[in-house]
Amino acid sequence: MKLVAILGSKGGTGKTTLAHTLSYGATLAGYPTTLVHTDQRPPVKGSRPYDYVDCSRNYAQITKLIKDRADDEGYLVIDGAGNRPHLDLWLTGSMDLVLVPVTNSAEDVRCALQDLARFDDPRVRVIINRWPANRLVRMVMQRYVNELPDSRVAGLLPEVGGVRVFLEDQDWETPSTKVNNQARRLFRLVENNLNTVAELPPFDKSAGVTRVSVP
Repeated sequence: MKLVAILGSKGGTGKTTLAHTLSYGATLAGYPTTLVHTDQRPPVKGSRPYDYVDCSRNYAQITKLIKDRADDEGYLVIDGAGNRPHLDLWLTGSMDLVLVPVTNSAEDVRCALQDLARFDDPRVRVIINRWPANRLVRMVMQRYVNELPDSRVAGLLPEVGGVRVFLEDQDWETPSTKVNNQARRLFRLVENNLNTVAELPPFDKSAGVTRVSVP
């Protein structure tokens, strides 16, 4: 099973929406997928086409999921909460890939740079989220993202307002074509990045992180 976490110290960057979008994209690609909720906010209600597990009150469940499904096909996607550095560090030591989202904000980029320095591993990469359609807004955002090291940028996703449907408390209905395309786009981006990190040595645990151990 591939382990992917979407996390970061900055709130409001779209971590939860991206986690749901990726989980749906993996499902569309035919992979069994589990989304793990770790935020203190209540999990989304209603059915989903992927497994949805609330581990916000018991992080040991995450360890069990990783161990139980280590030899399975598919994806386990972690929706990391903002501003919980110890949880982020622990999760990072257990993942195949970590995505840190940034949006059209200088503060987002500043926090992402701090996260990259803190984790200091090529498996931790920034994903540029909500890339604007407006040319002038893109020019402003480009100045921000130019500060990010190219080798640590996973890619970018255009802004698609319809993805908010993933956060609605309702039973599943097939989303719009734009949302489906966004889910497929994100899944392909993640697969490409997983391929580039596949041959890297194990995650550097010099910071004291032990794989699949509970903080």
